[in-house]
Amino acid sequence: MESELNVAKKIQMSMIPNKFPPFPKRKDIDLFGSLTPAKTVGGDLFDYFIQGDRLFFCIGDVSGKGVPAALMMTVIHDLCRSFSSQSDDPKQIVEAMNDCYAADNKSMMFCTFFLGVLDLKTGLLRYCNAGHEAPYMVTSEVERIKVDPNMALGVVEGMQFTAQEKQLPDGGLLFLYTDGLTEATDENEGLFGRERVEQSLQNALDEGLTDGAAYIHRMTDDVAAFVKNASQSDDLTMLALRLSLKH
Repeated sequence: MESELNVAKKIQMSMIPNKFPPFPKRKDIDLFGSLTPAKTVGGDLFDYFIQGDRLFFCIGDVSGKGVPAALMMTVIHDLCRSFSSQSDDPKQIVEAMNDCYAADNKSMMFCTFFLGVLDLKTGLLRYCNAGHEAPYMVTSEVERIKVDPNMALGVVEGMQFTAQEKQLPDGGLLFLYTDGLTEATDENEGLFGRERVEQSLQNALDEGLTDGAAYIHRMTDDVAAFVKNASQSDDLTMLALRLSLKH
C-alpha cells in the first residue's frame, strides 16, 4: 500500500506545475507555487497556463485529506482545464465546473476554489471565487483583495456565482493560499492565523524581496518556525504572481 501511495503521489504531483520559472522567455510574468500535502497525497491544487494574451491561474482546496481528497482534486483540475479551453470568462468557467462536479457528487466532498484570468497586456484581472480564502496584494503595503465569498464547488448544482474585476498595479505581487496556511497548528494547538500571514508578507516587503519564490520561501520558514515539531494538520499550498507591464 505504501508503494502504491508513493506512485499515486508522483502522479498527483506531476499534475501540479513544478518548473520554475514556468515561462523563462517572458519577462513580464513572475510565478511560483508550492504544495505540501499533510499525508502522502492530498486535496489541494494550483495551476496556471497561458492562452493568447491571458494568464489563467487557480488554487483550490478539497474538503478532507488523503486519497479521497486527492481523487477529487484530479477531477477539479481536469474540469478547470477543460472548461477554460472553451471560455475566458471566470464566472462561466466556475459555474460550468460546479454544475459538472455537483451533478454526481455522491461523496458530498466540496472544494473551495479561486480562478483568475489576467490580461497580460493591460493588467486587468477578472476573477471568480468559490468559498476560498481572499488573496493578498503586496505593493507598497499589504492588503486583502475584496472577494465575494460565494458557495464552494460541488455543494449545489445550478448555483450562480459572481464575477469581479481588479486592475493589478504594475509590479504588484498577488499571493494566494489555502487554509492550511492560516490553520497551521503548533504544539499547543495554536493557529498560525491571518495576522501572522500578513506580518510575514509585510516583513518580506520591508526586506525588499521582490520575486514570488522569495515570498513563499519566507512564508514557509515562518510557518516552520511557528509549528516547530507539531505534525502537519492540513495540506498547505501557496501561489505568488507578479506582473510587470513595463518590463
